[in-house]
Amino acid sequence: MPYIAIDTNIFEHLLNPAENPCSDIDTLLVHLMRLEYKLLVDSTKKIGNEYQQKIVPIIKNMDETKPKLPILRFWMDNNIRHQVVLDQLDNLMQQIKSVIYELNEHADRAFVYVVCAADALLVTNDRDHILGRRKDLLRRTKKNRGRNTDIQSSLDAFANIGGNA
Repeated sequence: MPYIAIDTNIFEHLLNPAENPCSDIDTLLVHLMRLEYKLLVDSTKKIGNEYQQKIVPIIKNMDETKPKLPILRFWMDNNIRHQVVLDQLDNLMQQIKSVIYELNEHADRAFVYVVCAADALLVTNDRDHILGRRKDLLRRTKKNRGRNTDIQSSLDAFANIGGNA
């Protein structure tokens, strides 16, 4: 079963035409659904809590007729989640913290951690803390992750995974 981590901002951008002008995020998320990807989350619940705080209220307040609602409901379903044990003190987390050093970026560090631990892909549009530091994150975590670990923007992931959907 394939695994993927999807940053909270991808779900937020799904609903923002300025961030999703060609509906590439819709296409990517639906394609990943069809391929039966499991959503990676961390055992410390940083990712799940961020989804709960930012995405679940959007779903609750969304008009039932909106076509993007089933996509969000699917990805927020706990049954498609795969939990990765996150150790705050291990070498992998220390390497991530050396790159994402801001104190309040717990979820960002957790997203990077789970993809490294699961040798998977992180889809994010966070240019400040993750994409802008992608090379350094991949270099620093090299000894603590698999060869397939990658971090891509939604546009890159769409081109690499979902563009043929």
